[in-house]
Amino acid sequence: MVGFGKIMEMGQKLQKRVEELQEELENIEVSGSSRGGLVTAIVDGKGSIRQVRIGKALANGKDEEILEKLIVAAVGDAQQKASKISKKKMKKITGRLPIPLPGLGL
Repeated sequence: MVGFGKIMEMGQKLQKRVEELQEELENIEVSGSSRGGLVTAIVDGKGSIRQVRIGKALANGKDEEILEKLIVAAVGDAQQKASKISKKKMKKITGRLPIPLPGLGL
């Protein structure tokens, strides 16, 4: 049987690894696009928007409503990809533990 001290030590190691992963995710860039790249959104591994690129074909000021919809689609695509990366990396360090883990900011 594993003692309480050992469980606490394992929890502290896991928390450190999770903190390291969160820092790593902040440094990852994931891009998503819509309409074949007319609008591209770049997010970090946590899904926070870093940049939006608008193709010259749309930047004429005439198609504002279409442009807005394409931006939303591109950002959604990038955020979905970032979420998959985050979950995959988190699974590697937490193994079979259920996520979210209370107290670890997940």
